[in-house]
Amino acid sequence: MKYASLTRPEDFRLVYTQGKVRFGKYLAFHLLPVQDDQLKIGLSVSKKVGKAVTRNSVKRKLREIMNKYVSIIPNGYHIVIGAKAVSKTATFLELQEDVYKLLKESGLLT
Repeated sequence: MKYASLTRPEDFRLVYTQGKVRFGKYLAFHLLPVQDDQLKIGLSVSKKVGKAVTRNSVKRKLREIMNKYVSIIPNGYHIVIGAKAVSKTATFLELQEDVYKLLKESGLLT
């Protein structure tokens, strides 16, 4: 099951300013409860992570990980996942563990 993406800069800004943030080893996890009944997820991978090939690799891994969890995350949230610079050295499994830990800490997984 695919998730809806956050695409508009205003939406990202709203999540950054009004949402709660949690930090993992490789990721920063911004979470904002919203009124609409839809789960939207945005990925933010800056140039600090590396060149385009590296950034796209991290994004592909994160998309695949989130596709696994989207069916068990409740609707009504906007989530922005930001990759830290150290995420370029992380394996798929390490990123997956970090996402799981952050989802659990945020109360989105039971």
